[in-house]
Amino acid sequence: MKRIEFLCVLSIIAVSISAQTANKPATKSDEKIVPADVRAWRIDERFGIADTCAVDTAIVSYQDNQPINKYSIANSWNGNLGSPLQSKIYFDRTSKTNTFYSQPYDAYLIAPEDILFYNTKTPYAKLEYRSALPTFYEEDYFKALFTMNANKSTNFGGLVNLIYGRGQYANQASRMLNGGFWGSYNGRHYSAQGMVMFNNFKNHESGGIIHRDYILNPTSIAGTADLNPVNIPVNLNAISGYANNIYYFNHKYSIGIEKERTVSKDSVVMDYIPVTSFTHTIKFEDTYRRYVETDSVTSGFYDNNYYSGKFTQDSIRYWSLKNTVAVTMEEKFNRLMRFGLTGFVEYDLRRFGQFADSVPTNKYENHLKVGAVIFKREGKAFTFDANGEIYLLGPRAGELAIFGGVQTIFPVSSKDTMLIAARGGFFHESCDYFSTTYFSNHFRWNTDFNNDLRARIEGRIALPTRDISLGVKFENITNYIYFDTQALPTQYDGNIQVLSADLKANLHAWRFHLDNQVVYQLSSNQTILPLPELALYSNLYYKDTWFKVLHAQLGVSVRYHTAYYGNTYMPATGAFYLQNDYLVGNYPEMNVYLNFHLKRMRFYVQYANWNATVFGGNNYFSMPYYPQNPATFQFGLSWTFYD
Repeated sequence: MKRIEFLCVLSIIAVSISAQTANKPATKSDEKIVPADVRAWRIDERFGIADTCAVDTAIVSYQDNQPINKYSIANSWNGNLGSPLQSKIYFDRTSKTNTFYSQPYDAYLIAPEDILFYNTKTPYAKLEYRSALPTFYEEDYFKALFTMNANKSTNFGGLVNLIYGRGQYANQASRMLNGGFWGSYNGRHYSAQGMVMFNNFKNHESGGIIHRDYILNPTSIAGTADLNPVNIPVNLNAISGYANNIYYFNHKYSIGIEKERTVSKDSVVMDYIPVTSFTHTIKFEDTYRRYVETDSVTSGFYDNNYYSGKFTQDSIRYWSLKNTVAVTMEEKFNRLMRFGLTGFVEYDLRRFGQFADSVPTNKYENHLKVGAVIFKREGKAFTFDANGEIYLLGPRAGELAIFGGVQTIFPVSSKDTMLIAARGGFFHESCDYFSTTYFSNHFRWNTDFNNDLRARIEGRIALPTRDISLGVKFENITNYIYFDTQALPTQYDGNIQVLSADLKANLHAWRFHLDNQVVYQLSSNQTILPLPELALYSNLYYKDTWFKVLHAQLGVSVRYHTAYYGNTYMPATGAFYLQNDYLVGNYPEMNVYLNFHLKRMRFYVQYANWNATVFGGNNYFSMPYYPQNPATFQFGLSWTFYD
């Protein structure tokens, strides 16, 4: 069946090339995937401030345009698309929600800040499909997006993402279904954005293979007749599920003045200049995690079993209802100082639910926060923001965050510009509720932790026209909270420093290109916060145009990081925790690919982890006991429609 699908795709491509080559010669407009009148922007969650961004028109390295590779250049994960993961780059780690068990899904999760809002004169749609061989063990990834304007101010849209990864190892299958609907209105005085998003994940949990020698040294295991990945014994036959549903609405009303602007000798127009804006944001987020064992567990995998029944069935839930009201003095009206000022009040009602000895328990928290922002967003020469916020009421009363940044862009030659940016912050915060209070079959804890203190500074210098940038980041952490070698939350009462430097440099000569990302990072305490010292992604390729319409890219990419005692994954809680038994890393994962772009269509074929077959490399463990997929043939197709 897979061969038939692949032949159909190749047939469509061949017919498209022939038809489009015969119809007319190529022009520059043929290279566009979307027209210029399709505009897109993202908003920040709290104030709904729009930030214009490009529509997805990636032509180069489209084969890497998937959640794992977009999240970070080095990740700890279960080896199957759709599985939980944690970045091995400290400053790439995100926290989209307020629970530790949700963070492993940040790479896939669709939150308000991830949604692209559109404004388009014609309906715009995009379909995408990716898959892999061999049959019955492939990973399928389907995406669909559609958006259209009802009038020049009102837009509606929706998207759906589906991952079904069967997995090449036993009990590894994953399923992700997320997406939702959104709408926006942009009027002269009033604007609004709303969305309903759902994120649903189901993962079969294997607990990893029972012994690493099944991958590293299979001949040492006596009586092994068939070492296909699916036949390697694993520790668990369990299922975990995670759901995150978000209902979000932001609206703003502004008052201002009319100002004349001359457009010609005989014509003037009236521009509306906002003076003061009133903003209200409401967000309801509901998250849920479940863990069920459907078969026996390898002896010694779990230290405890608090449940008298045959199999474990654990569940945990968190929801939050947040309202934010803000008043902004816009910077356009402030001609003297040229900055804007926002003040806000935020009320957050939270509920934490779990079972303790088969009895449901619910914990409610009420939080009241106030804050202010001073900003300058107009222009490119110099922009800045300074933010301060503090909890006044509730369990977090007294916690605060102060952060901000500056950025400037200036010409360095007739063709080049330089960007210099710096950011910093101080954070005095407590951990999430479930890190202190947790009840389940295999894990229980009830403890108090001191608030952590984090001070961070970072800077970046870039030459955007040259595709070169250099960044440096530093963070000092006091009272760092982590999951120890027993997968239990623990606090380190000393200081830990993390220093990172990253370089992005895309070089080319004639039709040959070399794109590079290199991260060098140091942790002052590798026992508590282990990090690989060096991680890199490098992509060497040849790019040309064939038949005057087909843009082709042929290359090989490599991902690599130095060996270190990397974190591993606990299926029962969804947490990544320390281990000091095995080194991971020092293995180059190499992919060879062909990537094409034909008008509105992008497609690729790729042989992933090909060096495992060609050179016989077998140390492809993402985490201890969690090997990545062996050499795999992959392909994908994306088609854009806008008329």
